[in-house]
Amino acid sequence: MLEYRAADFPSYRLFINQCQLPKIILLLVLLFIPVMVHAQTVNTLMDRSTAQIKSYALLVDQGYTLDRVRTDTTLRFVPNDSLRPVKATYYWLKVVVINPAHYDEPYNVSVQPSLKNTLYSFDRNSLRWVSQQGGIYAPNMGRRNRNLMTFVAQGHTETTLFIQVDVRYPFDKAIKPVITIEKQAITNRDDQFRLIAWIASLSVLFLFFLNNLIIYFNFKHKIILYYLIVQIGGMIYVTDYKQFFQVLFPCPVFTIGLLPNGQLTHYDLGNLLQHFSIFLILFGLVQLTRAYLNTSTTLPRLDFILRYGLYTYGLLSFILLVINTCLVYLESYTIWYHNVLALFLIGVIIWTCIIGYVRRLPAASPFLLATILPLSFILAISLFHVFVSFNKNEGTLLPDLAIITQALMFSVALVARTKLIQQELMVRNAEALQHLFDMREMELSHQLTELENQKINADIRHEKTKNELLQQRLEINQRELASTTLYMVQKNELLANLKARLVKLTNRHPTVSQQELKGIESILQSDQYLDADWGKFKVHFEQVHPDFFDNLLAKYPSLTKHEIRLYAYFHINLSTKEIAALLNIDPASVRRAKTRLYKKMAVSEPDTPA
Repeated sequence: MLEYRAADFPSYRLFINQCQLPKIILLLVLLFIPVMVHAQTVNTLMDRSTAQIKSYALLVDQGYTLDRVRTDTTLRFVPNDSLRPVKATYYWLKVVVINPAHYDEPYNVSVQPSLKNTLYSFDRNSLRWVSQQGGIYAPNMGRRNRNLMTFVAQGHTETTLFIQVDVRYPFDKAIKPVITIEKQAITNRDDQFRLIAWIASLSVLFLFFLNNLIIYFNFKHKIILYYLIVQIGGMIYVTDYKQFFQVLFPCPVFTIGLLPNGQLTHYDLGNLLQHFSIFLILFGLVQLTRAYLNTSTTLPRLDFILRYGLYTYGLLSFILLVINTCLVYLESYTIWYHNVLALFLIGVIIWTCIIGYVRRLPAASPFLLATILPLSFILAISLFHVFVSFNKNEGTLLPDLAIITQALMFSVALVARTKLIQQELMVRNAEALQHLFDMREMELSHQLTELENQKINADIRHEKTKNELLQQRLEINQRELASTTLYMVQKNELLANLKARLVKLTNRHPTVSQQELKGIESILQSDQYLDADWGKFKVHFEQVHPDFFDNLLAKYPSLTKHEIRLYAYFHINLSTKEIAALLNIDPASVRRAKTRLYKKMAVSEPDTPA
């Protein structure tokens, strides 16, 4: 802090004694000095919280020190002049104020433009000139408002203030400095009120946040997650709105802008956090509404508007954030559009809640009651900034009311939602039990089916074994049938040969002895066993072809025994020659008998092997 000791001024008497001018000139000089001293209008600090100084004097700074500015009478201060950055980068402001009170009182003074201003005031306690800096680039002293600089105004005494104004920002026009003085007691009272409101709001939000955080870890429900996001955004927004980020830590300045009224403004980390918090709040509210009312299914059109409205706001905020932090200051020109778009989203959320209530969606009634009050306060904040002022120092309780009511009312909605979820869980538990019983029944049915399949497989294996045995038996019977048939054929051939020999013998020896004829007769006597051979053949045939003769007689009852025997031979595909040998007839007779048989049976005659 810069300090200067007060210089002792020479008395008027010493000044007169040293002058050699005529008395008349001395008299004029003595009369002119008070006029020069009091040429600048004195600003009386009335009993008001804030006063704007209308009278000041301006001096172009050409590297002057405070001592020279204060004591050099040749330096010309121009009353109520404008700052011209194209002419100089630093100016000296001289302000004379008088405190009408009987006691000393501290005041805060701010000067616009406020890049980096330095206030010099006289301290009666230390009898020194002390300095204090304020402005955008002033060192962070843990103050909520960087522009404020403090001085003490003596009671019933004029107080002269010298302020060095930095105008190095490339302004292209003359600017009237704006000097505002406020009682420090008023500032401290306002800061204390803001601090109490901020602590109360954060305490409520933090308690609700912890409670719902525990609930979220237990249920993992996305509705509670969106509610937590809204609370995080609310805590950040309240902290920035009350300008406590500048108290907690330095907020770097990204870009600077000059408003049409000559006020210098800037975009710093606090502005960035403010827009981020607003996006978190809108994101949480939109997603909470969509999830709570299931708008993607119940209200698809409003869900589309909410979703893409949020995307639009997020994209616009990101683009403007990049421009304001990296390129050029646009905050004062785009904040109106930000608030209008936020108004639109809040309005759509309220309308969605009303439509959900009208359509009697599940838990829509408590959600509407929980939404209408905090969203009304949020609407009031946006309307205030759109139509009244963007100044954070005004309307300070609206964010607190919005955030606290949001935390309280949405907790009620979450309780209603929790009850609905519990009912749904009970229904789902009942359905789960029913599904469990059904699955158990299906499992038992599956086991029964497996047992039946095992039984079927066992039966199949048994039948397979049985069929294999039957197949083996069939093959044996077929071999026996073939053997019997072959035997009968050979026997009949033998009989045919014997008959032929008998005929030849009779023809050759008509007078054969009686003994020889008896031998031949004995051989021919064996022909009577032909019927027994047929019976044996029939037994083997029926073993291979069960119920063949019964079915044949049932279908063709007019068939004779000889025709049945002939058809059996045809069925096993014996040749005409073999059948002729078995029946002791010639093959031509077999063919004729076959034709007559199939004609009698009224069936087509198949080919028979020769």
